[in-house]
Amino acid sequence: MTNFMVPPDQGIREQAIDFSQSYIVQAPAGAGKPSLLTQRILNLLTTVDNPEEIVAITFTRKAAAEMRHRLIDALLSANAPEPDAPHDKTTWRLARKVLQRNDEFHWGLLENSHRLRIMTFDAMSGMIANQMPLLSNL
Repeated sequence: MTNFMVPPDQGIREQAIDFSQSYIVQAPAGAGKPSLLTQRILNLLTTVDNPEEIVAITFTRKAAAEMRHRLIDALLSANAPEPDAPHDKTTWRLARKVLQRNDEFHWGLLENSHRLRIMTFDAMSGMIANQMPLLSNL
């Protein structure tokens, strides 16, 4: 069994995935910001009735695609044995809870990943404008 060190900021990471509070995460490259955001979104998915209730907005399509990929990978990995690393274990446990909710509400997230609203600012603006075409003069 491998010994895994708990990061010195583990307490702050746990606070950041708590969706009852808002957080700004500032960290250097390679510090795990996308992983932290993945855990936060997974945690949110354990509480909603529909995955569309959660919206994650980023600047680039590449970043949005990466986040969607990370979430789907986490859900797919939830059927594997529990990992040893503490961070991976947190993601695994959250993903298992999401899969239970997915089954309970028949979301079909693995077949319909478009239900995960992870988009760019431009795409979000377009979505809002398309919902009100007369008001937006479209």
